[in-house]
Amino acid sequence: MPEPLTIGIVGGMSPESTITYYQQIVRRHEAALHNHGYPRMVIASVSFQQYVDWQHAGAWDQVAAGLQREFEAVAAAGADFAILATNTMHKVLPQITSPVPVLHILDAVAEHARAAGVRSVGLTGTGFTMGDGFYAAGLESRGLAVVLPTAGEQAAIHRIIYDELILGRIVPASVGEFTTIAQSLVGRGADAVLLACTELELLTRPAPLPMPVLDTTHIHTDTAWEIAVGRRPLPAGAP
Repeated sequence: MPEPLTIGIVGGMSPESTITYYQQIVRRHEAALHNHGYPRMVIASVSFQQYVDWQHAGAWDQVAAGLQREFEAVAAAGADFAILATNTMHKVLPQITSPVPVLHILDAVAEHARAAGVRSVGLTGTGFTMGDGFYAAGLESRGLAVVLPTAGEQAAIHRIIYDELILGRIVPASVGEFTTIAQSLVGRGADAVLLACTELELLTRPAPLPMPVLDTTHIHTDTAWEIAVGRRPLPAGAP
C-alpha cells in the first residue's frame, strides 16, 4: 500500500475533541489493517479561551482570522488535506482560504446519513450549532431534514457542553437529561440523533443511547482516514 497522506488537524477546541479525533483515526487504522502504519498527522492546537470569548461576543471574523492561521500552519507542516476538529467552528469555514483541501464535516455526515437510510436528524450541539441556523441550513442543503431541540433543551445541552464536557466531566444527571432530550427529538420525527459536538460522545460512554445515533466525530474521522489511505478521493478543495 502506498504511504498514507498526511492529515492536518486544526484542533484545541476543546482538548477533549482533539484527543478523540487523533485516537479515532489511529484506532480505525489499527482495526482495519492490523498494523501501526496509520497516517501521519500534524495538529495545530489553539489556545481555546480566546475562541470561547470570541464566540460569545459574536466576533466570528476574529475566529475566522485565527483559524486561517492554523490552516496555514498545518499546510506548512506538510498536511495534504485538513479537518477542523469541531462542529461549531465550521460556521466560519466559508470565510477561510485554506492552502490545502478541507474535508467539511457536513459533507461527510450527509454522505454517511444517505448510506444509512437516515432522512431526518435531531440536531444536538452547542447553542451556536443548534441556534445560529448555519448548521441546520447546511444539512438541509445536503438533503437532510432537521429537528431542533426546544429553546430550553438547547440551553441545557449548551450548559452541559461548556460547564462539564469540555472539562472532561461526565455527570450522571446530565446523561439522563440528554437522553430525555434525544427521546423527544425522535418522538418529533427524527430518524436518528446527530451528535454535532465532539464532546457529546462522552455522554454515551456510560451506556449507548436507546435510539439510532450519528456521531459526527466518528463519521468525520473515518472519512478522513479513508481519504488518507486512498479509499476515497481528496476533497475538491477549500470551501
